[in-house]
Amino acid sequence: MVHLLFSLLMSVSVAVPHQDTGTSVVVRSCAEGWDSAGPEAKKKRPKHAQEEPQKAGACIELAFPPLEIQEYLQAYTRSQQWKISQERVTEDSWTIARELNKDELLGTTKRSTSMARISWTGGVVLLRVVTVQVANGFARTVIRASFRGYGQNGDQFAQQREYWELESNNNFETSIASTLQAHFTAPH
Repeated sequence: MVHLLFSLLMSVSVAVPHQDTGTSVVVRSCAEGWDSAGPEAKKKRPKHAQEEPQKAGACIELAFPPLEIQEYLQAYTRSQQWKISQERVTEDSWTIARELNKDELLGTTKRSTSMARISWTGGVVLLRVVTVQVANGFARTVIRASFRGYGQNGDQFAQQREYWELESNNNFETSIASTLQAHFTAPH
């Protein structure tokens, strides 16, 4: 009986592919629909309800444990010496608020004609990174960012605001996904 059990265990372990980062795929694109809102998106909206804007983001799947991916991102952030004002870490996610100078803000957000008269001084990006285990030994990392811009409206008759919510142009999220890909595909 023990021999039969041992034989079965050995045949199962042989059938499972071994993770060899030198010859196997360690990075892949996320499946189509990774950014959909799920079942909620298919619900009918009232006729005059405003449609929510599509959230930008980036997604990458890596053949590494989620914890290793999250730890690398946190180490990368420290090496960049970003000005972080808030940080929240959970088992599968990491959220930070990072200060941006004017150039960083303008390079990572979309321009709108309604904001053409604003003299920007800087901003903040709220970055949320979620990493979860998926099939075949891969972990999916989804990167989303939302931006607030600070500045002065040049239109003296317009109502002044403390900040403006700005739409991402996806450059920031994509740069983080590229950093992950470069790190985890580089020979160690």
